[in-house]
Amino acid sequence: MATCPVCGGTLPAQRGPRARRYCSRACQAKAYRARQRQDREHRLPPGEERELLEAYADVPAMELADTLAAAARRLAGALNAGLPADGFDLGVVARIPVVLAARARQAAPAARARHGIPDHRLAAPTAVVIDLAADPAPSRPEVQTPSPELSRDDSVPSSPQPAGAPAKTAPARRTRLSQKAARAVANSARLIKGADHRDTHRWDLIAEDGTVLGHVEPSYGGTGRTGRNGWNHRLAESLAASGPYKTREEAALQCALAWIRVATAPLRRTLTVD
Repeated sequence: MATCPVCGGTLPAQRGPRARRYCSRACQAKAYRARQRQDREHRLPPGEERELLEAYADVPAMELADTLAAAARRLAGALNAGLPADGFDLGVVARIPVVLAARARQAAPAARARHGIPDHRLAAPTAVVIDLAADPAPSRPEVQTPSPELSRDDSVPSSPQPAGAPAKTAPARRTRLSQKAARAVANSARLIKGADHRDTHRWDLIAEDGTVLGHVEPSYGGTGRTGRNGWNHRLAESLAASGPYKTREEAALQCALAWIRVATAPLRRTLTVD
């Protein structure tokens, strides 16, 4: 016969899909207050993180992890057996994770500098996988705003270069990729918050090799409180935006497909006049 863990009384008959744990609302509230009191007793006060780091300064991280795992197993065994939790184990579970997390935060800058990893690659809280197994048709036609180009008659005559000015270098030529290579780059792309995400809510679509495929930004013009009506995307170093799309992931997928079309397009021959 099941008994109440608070008063030891017999539990009433079950009336719903979930088994009853307490015999009454009073016992349930009493158990809740006991858990809250126990949590306050073992919660770390503000400013104790530095003291914990100094107290555990000579203990290796693996030893801390083993101690934490052993305490967690003992707490789990006590819970399964219906026994009260041990105060020492509760203290271990409350303090050692704080020490490990603080050490990890302190070691993060050194790890970035040692491996040459940009900050945005480590600090990315969200990653959206771009799956190009099948090319879905865009939910709405993309509207590309053509960039203004000078005609032959409107070309501006070149002015003589002043003496002492650095020599102008020709822009790097784009390398045409095969469909397989372009898809491999796009498949590895992830959405990462841009440097000015707090102000613009922009996300950067970056591949594993560091190639910036494009950007995904909110689209405004809706009637809601925020004014958003979806998401736009634009390729890197381009001002032409396409959209809007319903979700950020859909806009990122269309951005990856657009980048593939550009990366695999035939190179245009240009004529230069001396």
